[in-house]
Amino acid sequence: MSKVLILNRYRLQSAAFHRWLDPGHELFLLNCSTRAVDRHPEAEAIHGRYTEIAEFDDYVSNPDVLATAREWIRAYGIDTVIATSEHDVLRAAALRDEFGLAGQGSESAQAYRDKLRMKLLLEAAGLPIVPYAGLQLPGDLEAFAARVGYPVLAKPRTGTGSRGIERIADAAQAAGFAARQGDQLADYLAEAFTPHELLHCDGVFVDGRAVFAEVWSWSTTMLEVRDEPVPTMAITLDADDPRRADVVRLAEETLRALPTPRATAFHIEFFDTADGIVVNEAASRVGGGRIQPTLRRLHGVDLVELAARHQTRSSPETLVPERAAPTAGFLLAYDADGARGFAPAGCPLPGISHYESALPPATGAAADVASSAYLLSGVALGDSREQTSERLLALHRWFLDGITTA
Repeated sequence: MSKVLILNRYRLQSAAFHRWLDPGHELFLLNCSTRAVDRHPEAEAIHGRYTEIAEFDDYVSNPDVLATAREWIRAYGIDTVIATSEHDVLRAAALRDEFGLAGQGSESAQAYRDKLRMKLLLEAAGLPIVPYAGLQLPGDLEAFAARVGYPVLAKPRTGTGSRGIERIADAAQAAGFAARQGDQLADYLAEAFTPHELLHCDGVFVDGRAVFAEVWSWSTTMLEVRDEPVPTMAITLDADDPRRADVVRLAEETLRALPTPRATAFHIEFFDTADGIVVNEAASRVGGGRIQPTLRRLHGVDLVELAARHQTRSSPETLVPERAAPTAGFLLAYDADGARGFAPAGCPLPGISHYESALPPATGAAADVASSAYLLSGVALGDSREQTSERLLALHRWFLDGITTA
């Protein structure tokens, strides 16, 4: 059996490794202090299951997280490291390289993190992708636009949450962008602006194939969300939608083209364009938004659990997906209108679960423009995509009507 180190910055209700992994494994937890074990209803069981637990303020940037990990690996002979968040993927990869542990190393993690490196690998494998170019010198952006036409996008190579993306409309904006970036221009890539429907595929990939996958369509693109944070929905494709098989096939080909670890969760974005479906970006982790609770409600499957079970060989075959309804989806609503006050209590509407609001007693400052910063979220099941959409839109109306200021 393995000695397993878990790096966790999520709520432990969504990271129940103490229940998921075979009892023969010895567990160690590095945890974000805002998700403290002692606040969890199963705190006693969690303390009893882990050999060591350490919790950290400023978890993402705190150097003591890696220092403690190194100390434990040396002291206990830890042989397996599990990480689920974007930042922890890189930290875990560095630890595996340093100590010669199996799993995703830095080469793989950086290929998923660096969008330029990723696109070079996908292009070399012959996969359909949006036209792109690396940026190095002033004039590179204008030269790229001369080939593909304006507008173009300038994207941070290692950005997350749609942060830092700029839409460049003409040569003057291109020159201004390059001048502002200066020596940091090489930290960006250029991409053709391609009208599209945003699709994504989420699942778990093991030994060269997707052992579980689900395909979704978004009501908006991430750039639209970033520029004008309107409510957005992601709803699973109908079972007979021919794009479903195409997307899953492309997802598997994408994961094979990249230096993918033996077992990993994945989140891959696709653009359905006038010229067909193209790969946009891939991540070797679970996607954000409300993907996880939606899949748990629709299929009874938790992607973090399924991936962790495969990574530690903890009886993954016992997780058998079942479909609870023809479709499912989630809604994310943003603070576009400066909503203030108190959020309404639990949602009584039919078909709705996992209703959550980040609305504090007063929202205060302007909303974060990242695609992960939302004011309202909810999950719905439906007999069709149309019914699922109607239920999610009804949730949004109910929420806005229910906000109080007293």
